[in-house]
Amino acid sequence: MKMILKTLILSVALMAGSAQAADEVAYVDLQEVFKRFYKTQLAQDQIRQQADNIKMERDEIEEEVTVMKEEIEVLRADSRDETLSDEVRDNKRDQLEEKLVKLQKKEQDMTDFEKLRMQQMEQQNTRMTKKLFDEIYDIVINYAKAQGFSAVIDRSAQSRIRTGVVLYVSPQVDITADVLAVMNEGREGTRQAAPEFKVEAGKLEE
Repeated sequence: MKMILKTLILSVALMAGSAQAADEVAYVDLQEVFKRFYKTQLAQDQIRQQADNIKMERDEIEEEVTVMKEEIEVLRADSRDETLSDEVRDNKRDQLEEKLVKLQKKEQDMTDFEKLRMQQMEQQNTRMTKKLFDEIYDIVINYAKAQGFSAVIDRSAQSRIRTGVVLYVSPQVDITADVLAVMNEGREGTRQAAPEFKVEAGKLEE
């Protein structure tokens, strides 16, 4: 009789524990997971490299513009130099007008180049971010299912006034570190957190 009673109590306890695990809600900091995901760091390194390439190409065009402006100043001075003959000054004025047209085109080319490359990089950044978050969502969902959680809430979510939606999370139901361990498995050399890198129209932010 005692053995039957002990077995019954244990069964009830196990059933209660299983029910509690199934109803438990987990929390994850998706922003932290995104920043520390090794693939995010690789993607941001790629974006930084592209930004450096854009700056290098822009610097080359800017240097050409500087040289043209210097040549224009020389031509402008010569076109007004009364020690030169009228014919030479007229020739200098013709060259000056031609240089001014070329300068205007070069400056427009530089503006168009930078705008196009920034748009391309912004689009690529958006595509990579979406792809990374899609992968993160899949990993979080699979982990939560395997652990028996009934739901997962993003504790990094913010309200319209940019205040935290979740004020407190018990470490016992915070699966951020566990998810990161799964995502970065075999990547011990992964940096603790990659600095946020943003691409906005006309500028880069880090």
